[in-house]
Amino acid sequence: MEWPGEFPKDHAFVELLIPGVSSDMDFEQFLKDTEEKLSLNASSIEQHLKELQAKLGDSRTGDRPPSPTEVLQWFNMRAQNTLKPLSTDLLDFFRALQQYLKSEEEGKEEVTLQLLLNLSAQCGVRFPCSSSSSSLHPNLPGSSVHTIHMVKDDSSLEEAWDAVRLQLRRFLVARLSYYTSGHPPGSPQISTLTILERVHYLQQLFFLYPECEVLTDYQGLKQQYVLSILHSSMSSSPGGETGFDRVAMGFCNMVQHVTRALTEELQVLLRVAEPQVVLGLLNVAYFGAVTQELTSQMEREFETAQRDNTALSSKIKKYSARSRATVAPMELPLKSRSFSLTSHQLRALTQLACVLLGFERDVRELITNSTFINCTGDTPTLKGILKKPKEDSSSTTDGKKPTADKLHTPEAQTLEFNWRSAFSRLVPHMEHCVKVVLDDVCAKNLQQEEALHSSGHTLVTLSLIADFSVSNKHLKEDFFYKDSERDAPKMTAKFCGAILTELDALLPLAVACRDISLLGVRSSFVEACSRAAFAMLGRLQERALEVPSSAPLKNLPALLASCIYVQQRLEHYNVMLKDSSTASAKISLTLLPIQRCHEIVEALRQQLTSYCIQVCLTCILQDAESHDWADPKPFYEGERCSFSLQMWFYFLCGLRSDLWAVLPSELAKDVLGYVLAETLQLLVRRYSRVRASYKRHLQIRCDITAVLLYVEHLMWSVSETAEDVILINPSSEITIIGGGSDWPYQIHSLCDQLLTVLLVVTAPISFVHRTFMNSASKDSAPRQLERPVVRWLNAINPDLFTEQVIRDGVMGEAALACQLKLLTSDPGCSPKLLLGMLLHEDCHLPRILLENSYFCQETDSEMSTENYKAGDDFIVALFNLFSCLNNVPKALTQALQPYLEKAHIWKYLYTLADTTQKAPVVIDCIRTLVTKSTNSILVHLVSLALAWQSTEECSKAALFKRKVPESVLAKIPKDWNYGAPDGRGKDTTSKTVISLAIQALSFIFTNLPLAVASLPLSIRFLFQMAEKHLSQHARQLRSMGLLLWALLGCLIQGLEDLDALEKISGLALDCGAKDYLSLLRECLQAAMSIQHKGIPKPTVQKVLQALEEKRPKWINMQLQKARKLCAESIFEQGTDRGAAAAELTEQKIGLMLLEVCHKAGGCVYLRQIYHIIQGNEELLMSKLNGSRDSPDLSVNFDVSPESANHTACFNPLLQFDHIGKKRLDQSEVVDWTWDWPRLLPAYEGMSQVTFRSLVANRWDMQEDAELEDGERAMVEELQKVFFVCCCGAGPQDASRTDETPTNQTQGEAQPCDKSTAQ
Repeated sequence: MEWPGEFPKDHAFVELLIPGVSSDMDFEQFLKDTEEKLSLNASSIEQHLKELQAKLGDSRTGDRPPSPTEVLQWFNMRAQNTLKPLSTDLLDFFRALQQYLKSEEEGKEEVTLQLLLNLSAQCGVRFPCSSSSSSLHPNLPGSSVHTIHMVKDDSSLEEAWDAVRLQLRRFLVARLSYYTSGHPPGSPQISTLTILERVHYLQQLFFLYPECEVLTDYQGLKQQYVLSILHSSMSSSPGGETGFDRVAMGFCNMVQHVTRALTEELQVLLRVAEPQVVLGLLNVAYFGAVTQELTSQMEREFETAQRDNTALSSKIKKYSARSRATVAPMELPLKSRSFSLTSHQLRALTQLACVLLGFERDVRELITNSTFINCTGDTPTLKGILKKPKEDSSSTTDGKKPTADKLHTPEAQTLEFNWRSAFSRLVPHMEHCVKVVLDDVCAKNLQQEEALHSSGHTLVTLSLIADFSVSNKHLKEDFFYKDSERDAPKMTAKFCGAILTELDALLPLAVACRDISLLGVRSSFVEACSRAAFAMLGRLQERALEVPSSAPLKNLPALLASCIYVQQRLEHYNVMLKDSSTASAKISLTLLPIQRCHEIVEALRQQLTSYCIQVCLTCILQDAESHDWADPKPFYEGERCSFSLQMWFYFLCGLRSDLWAVLPSELAKDVLGYVLAETLQLLVRRYSRVRASYKRHLQIRCDITAVLLYVEHLMWSVSETAEDVILINPSSEITIIGGGSDWPYQIHSLCDQLLTVLLVVTAPISFVHRTFMNSASKDSAPRQLERPVVRWLNAINPDLFTEQVIRDGVMGEAALACQLKLLTSDPGCSPKLLLGMLLHEDCHLPRILLENSYFCQETDSEMSTENYKAGDDFIVALFNLFSCLNNVPKALTQALQPYLEKAHIWKYLYTLADTTQKAPVVIDCIRTLVTKSTNSILVHLVSLALAWQSTEECSKAALFKRKVPESVLAKIPKDWNYGAPDGRGKDTTSKTVISLAIQALSFIFTNLPLAVASLPLSIRFLFQMAEKHLSQHARQLRSMGLLLWALLGCLIQGLEDLDALEKISGLALDCGAKDYLSLLRECLQAAMSIQHKGIPKPTVQKVLQALEEKRPKWINMQLQKARKLCAESIFEQGTDRGAAAAELTEQKIGLMLLEVCHKAGGCVYLRQIYHIIQGNEELLMSKLNGSRDSPDLSVNFDVSPESANHTACFNPLLQFDHIGKKRLDQSEVVDWTWDWPRLLPAYEGMSQVTFRSLVANRWDMQEDAELEDGERAMVEELQKVFFVCCCGAGPQDASRTDETPTNQTQGEAQPCDKSTAQ
């Protein structure tokens, strides 16, 4: 971009908008614009420097302009050491000023200051600003610099100048005091005019006095202001609190006012001083004042508590109902054994510490962001700075320089928060109180639990984890850390939760006590925490030992969840109490309780899994009646499967319900998978050895069929992905060999073995003979079957698990149905699975929900208000979720497409800036994102307007030259050649307004591409699609497109709504700034060719004409550049990143999930969508399966988490004869149709050892079997081929194989040939 040389101030700004994670084109455009802006800024600086060179060169050197280095040296005060004698009438000039300042004329101080500044700037005079009168020598470098010449013995000149600047100093300090105390605490806005004027007054003081002296006085002024805020906050307690409660509430009120004042102060000081100097001033004026007031208040309350608590303990009063009882006196020296803190006082001190910790954290972040000095870490607290708070108080009451020699030095770079020293006198009392309170809470809750247990309640009393949260909002926000939802238990024992809640409440106090003098409190907390942890773990172990003798199995998952919760809280305490930056404060929680928790967790898990397996092996699966395989009579007339298998599945469903309710999701699935795999091994051993009679051999087929149906249902609960349900991962075998666990792999393997038993043992002899005799004749050497193919799912459910699905995986809507079943079978919300399911097949699932909701259906039935509101919340959740996914920019439009078209949302995008019309909720979401992009521009425009107005106001002081009395002007030394310039009038002001408007318009259109780049790609794609539906507005949108139309419209609306503009900028606007912004709005409307009401102002036409003359067609170029980012970046995203939307790998979904979770509320939106999917599972399944049975179903958005979870609860009466929600018809299992010609050939290559072992157990292979001639011939032929070498080997006694199951490991039980060859 080329800028005319005569227009240098119209350069762009670098620091405005930083685009988010977008396309490569966005970043290229951002870097290109940044480079251009830097170049323009450099050119502007160089041109201004040349102008300054020319001016100073003409007036000083006369022969050549000085170099840039020499120009910069003019501003170096230390280099100004060359003096030149001046006229002797300087004393008369100072006396004339002194006499003028004594007059009653209004504005005399401003006139005098402006006159001195003009003399310094125009005539090269530098008036002295030293603090001592002996060094009163004004000077400037160079041969042309005028200086003040004095006779050494003449002190009258010194006195005259001191008198002049002293009166000016009083005036400026009074103004600074006004602006310092002019804003009452709680003022909602920070006036930029106030900030600029304060900066102006400070700079004028720097003109008169040394910087160190000025900042010292200003520091004292600010310290008094902060103390006034503190006193006001302490005296305005609304609840009438007393004691430490009053202190905590007062400082809680103080934080917001001091933080606001500190924010304003940084904007002032950073304009006039170095960051290191600013930190030194803040340490004394703000943080030192806070420490001083806190120390004073704590001393007062200490004396009060010492008097009151001593009286209470002397009377030995009882504990009150509010737990405010006095703690028993501790063993201390006589001098310290004065009183004891109450538990209520300890909580108040904890709240106070938490408030101050939050204040310290916020201040560190604020200063880090403002000064670019890293203050976010826990820097060491410098000792000795505020050891004597009383002395500090006395030294700053008069506003003079407290610790000024240390503050205004470059070395003062550390924030000094010394408020912890105010707690030092309470350390022994807090130590004792922490110990007694925590021990008392622990003992009381353990006693209550013991009393409840002794009364006959064998079940562990549980409570939700969410119920145990601290009541104080500061504690909950800063210290109640929560683990991820899938890693945290859902419930815990009530007594554990109550004890840990008390530990959570006192944690901030222990964290705050990191100084050496306070370490006793932290040590006391750590010791009490360890005692409480061991007490809780001991009680959990006791209750675990009662299972199963006197307590139910349901207690074990609850106890395991409680122990995990204790372990996670202790680990969090350990992290919070570690202080790496303070070597003396490394008193963290000992690892012994955490290690003990880990050991008990493993022991309880082992006890739970081993007990469940033993119950199945020794009780549930032992059924003499159904396992009497030699019985010549059929089992229940051959109409049902074994009772033991039905009860086995019933037990596993109940176990799943117990695990799902309390344990972390991953652990619950792991435990269920382990129990299922171990019990399946027994069933494989049993049915691979059974030799049944003719009447009982069909029971084997029925039992294995039922087992496969049961396992198919449970597989959804132990698998992570659809691939785990269907395919065997080749790496799973390596995982198991390496000592890991992969339950889907093991379960698939065991079910394949059961299917092998079913096919070989129960298939008709004709199919077995035909298949395996042909195989033997073709190749005498058996071929090993390739293991990775899973046939049992294809055999039990060939419609869903087709051969193609088994070979290639699930595709299309079938994959979506599998993911939905996985999601609803999971113990909790799986974010990665949910996100992948929402993006699958171009967001097919969200579209189904919207198509079958009231958004797209015309129904006569009335909807509840709650459902309407829940529907809008669902739209907001979808929008906020998909709008941040820049990797799939089309997802937002695809997901909302039915809603966008049915509700005609496109038309609202054209009038997006119009906030008066009622629009759908999605329009509000889009408007929020677009206005967020324009707000950065608006805030800068407001600052630009206010800065210009402040400059104009300050420049009006130049008019005071006319008001300077002739008596003063006549005394100005003649050799200074001072002359008052002529006034400028209205034409100059008009030119300035036009120039500023051009500058603002240039700023807007320069940063327009960046404003577009800051919008998510999904929003840009949505506008691109909407533009195709708005053909009626094609003429208006031809030059800029819909997105730029909406963005500029929102910018115009922002300039029109001045109240909202003040709110978003936090800046107060007066009439002058409002008029300027109104002019800018009209200029922007004219640039967009929007018709005005009436005739445009001449100033608007002058602005646009001047801009067009300076830069022909530049606005159109910027619009095209921005529009290019609205369209081409979308296609670039899809081209360069491949099939990101079509093939969403697990890694891509994981990265997108991180992007969602890092966004505010991202996890909440995912959980909200999850509950709606969970509550409408039946409708979604019917639509995905192509069912037309339920056309009248409509999506219910008003789904609470409780009602959604209720559908997954275990119903003992219903689950007894159901698989999931479907009733299990025993006759269907018995008459299950098996496709023998398709299934048997797949096993031709099985091991001969396995085949011989299984075929020998067939009923027709027995010697006394009654067979027809054809059947006998086939049996004899099989015996000749496969039993040549083992003709004499009799079959094993099948009746004994089930009674003594062998103890085999998982690896030994998987292959059938190893178990059957024994």
